[in-house]
Parts: sequence; structure tokens; C-alpha cells
Amino acid sequence: MQEKGIELALSHNPCPSKKLIPLEVSGISYRDISTLSKVFYVLFEFFPKSLVFEEPEDLYSLYSGKVCKPFLSDIPVIASFMSFDVPSYSFILGNRRNLLQGVSCEDVSAENVKYAIPISNKTKLSAYFYSERGYYFPGQTTLSKGRYAIRVSEKKVLMFLFKDNRLIGVYDQNYINEPIKEKGTYSVRIYTYRFKIGTAYFGLRFLSCLPPLQAM
Repeated sequence: MQEKGIELALSHNPCPSKKLIPLEVSGISYRDISTLSKVFYVLFEFFPKSLVFEEPEDLYSLYSGKVCKPFLSDIPVIASFMSFDVPSYSFILGNRRNLLQGVSCEDVSAENVKYAIPISNKTKLSAYFYSERGYYFPGQTTLSKGRYAIRVSEKKVLMFLFKDNRLIGVYDQNYINEPIKEKGTYSVRIYTYRFKIGTAYFGLRFLSCLPPLQAM
């Protein structure tokens, strides 16, 4: 795990450990990406860029599902030689990691890991809800009105804000600070894009999503 830069892993091991989390934590699998998308990814993204020694986008950049859970590196290894695996650990995740906010390393558990935010190592992201009662993070419940602040280090991003699975806002910017005054379930999806012409966006790729935040 240290060689791969992994801080936490899912495990069948019943013994408690700060590095191993019980396997009942669910996440998003490579199986959640359609077979056709995986074929196109290999033919038009992974192989062409690898041949010219460029870093391809990770497979999860094609994810389009509605569920926001941690991304898993669960592709079966076909062959392994010394420290090399086929497919490699990075084939599916690339530089992606699962970010857990508002929890100290000593308090990490299966319960809060399921609210980890999938994000690229190259990207810094902060997301929190703040009010007179304090700060709350995606996946938590707030009992008061306040503001939802989200900041992403990428420049070309589109943020989609949902309330009870209904789209209520689209933001062509990397920082939002929105007032939350009504009860409901708020979630966010974030995409990058290559360029735009007017209101048409090209090269959309999934960057991250935020687990639902409950406003009561």
C-alpha cells in the first residue's frame, strides 16, 4: 500500500486496523461504466496517449451515473510480474483519490468512508456548508439555514447543483457560495471541459461529485 501511495483500503480482514476498512463499504466500480465506453476509452484515449508517452485521462472521467460514492480500483489483475500488474492499478483510477473531509485519521470508519469525494490528485477541492451553528460537510445533515461553498482549483469547470435530484443551478466557474434556505437534499456534480463556443461545451469529462447534504 505504501508503494502505491494508498492510505486506506477495503479488506476482508476482520481485525481492526487504521489502514484497512471493512469490505461492506460500497463504491462505484468499473462495472458501472458501459462496455462500449470502455472500448472507446482503450482505443481512442488510453492506447493513443500511451504510445506518445502522454498521460491518458482515467477511466472514471467517463462516469455519468447519478450515484456519488467513492471510486474503487477493482479491475481483476490478469497478469503480474514483480511490481508490474496488467491491468495496472492506475489504469482505472489514474491520479484519482477519494477525499474525506471533516474526519481525522483516527476517526475514519466504514460509516464515513462511504461519503468520500472522488477527485483527481491534480485538483484541490473544498466543499462545506456553514451557518451560525457551525460547519457541515457533504454527506452530513444540517439543521439550520446557511450557505454552501464549493471551490475547485481547475479553471474550466461546470458545476451542477441539484435539490432533491432536480437541477437548480449551473455554474461556469470554479467557486460558488450559494444560500440554502429550504429543506431538501442538495448534491453537486462537477465536470471539466476543453473549450466552449457560446453555450456549447466540448470535451466534457467527469471530475467529481459531492455526496448528498441534507438540509432539515
